[in-house]
Amino acid sequence: MVQSKGIVLKGGKDTQIVLEEVPMPVGTQVLVKTHAVGLCGSDLALYEGSYAGPKNYPIYFGHEWSGTAVAVGSEVTRVTAGDKVTGDCSLFCGTCELCLQDKNLCQHIQKFGITTNGASRQYFLQDERYVYRADPEADLDLVALSEPLAVGAHAVRRARALLSKPLQHQKTLVLGGGAIGLACLFALKYIEGCRHVELFDLVKSRAEKALKLGAADLTDVVANEADAESYGGLYSGQGYDLIFETSASPAAFSRAVDLVRPLGVIVAIGFIPSVEFNMKTITFKAARIVGSIGGTGQFEAVLGFTRKHPDLGRQLITHQIPFEDAHTAFEVASDRTSSMKVLISF
Repeated sequence: MVQSKGIVLKGGKDTQIVLEEVPMPVGTQVLVKTHAVGLCGSDLALYEGSYAGPKNYPIYFGHEWSGTAVAVGSEVTRVTAGDKVTGDCSLFCGTCELCLQDKNLCQHIQKFGITTNGASRQYFLQDERYVYRADPEADLDLVALSEPLAVGAHAVRRARALLSKPLQHQKTLVLGGGAIGLACLFALKYIEGCRHVELFDLVKSRAEKALKLGAADLTDVVANEADAESYGGLYSGQGYDLIFETSASPAAFSRAVDLVRPLGVIVAIGFIPSVEFNMKTITFKAARIVGSIGGTGQFEAVLGFTRKHPDLGRQLITHQIPFEDAHTAFEVASDRTSSMKVLISF
């Protein structure tokens, strides 16, 4: 047994530091010593009590994490004590019909840190199938970014499978300059090698940061709307082959429908409850709208990215706060004008 302090959420901004004993690993379990947990919009909603999806209270949150394996069960084959590690949010079965296509959509899925206890504690047990080894020289702060970066990389992979010409030659727009928007930018530019990727955000500092991180200057997103009442306007050549909507803004999604080119693709990542747009435009353009969720399947790719481009990954981290001051961490993370990725350190 090891003694472990952790942060439990009860909703309504109620946080509690608790002490528990964590048993030693058996079978395929890995005992992880947590280094850091990143906060995202889902964590903020859990903290406030407004999370709209399946959830369980009280709960250890934390689906974005990094740590060190300190002990492993007798059946573990890929991870050894001392390895730097991170892991899945999507806890999949691996055998159902949907897992064979996309493990993020498992019929029996649990969400680490949302429906089942997560990493917001000094030590926890996790099954080896959900654990990924980082490079021995990796920066554990950057390893904690793996899950959100993988969400962006997974969305890019989804889009690539739908395109009629190589991804690298698409004119692409990312709507939203938060962590997931930048994750899409990084995956497009530095994993896939795309030539032209623009990023738009109403928050000026985020738009400026995107330019420094490799985004192209804005073009058609700031132009006047095309004439949607004529074929000349619909087929003018303006707009984008591929658009990623990460902001969760209904207005942004509606604008994406106007801006997508004929035969183009809109990838919906932001959680938008409802949105009104002109479906006729999608029909006339023969455009496609596809959803994307989760990052399972892309952890190795993004671990390689942060190893190769640590300076870029570091730009996502704006604050690091000790777990004893979790309330402050959540309050800081809720201000999107001054924070990007807040890490809670353990």
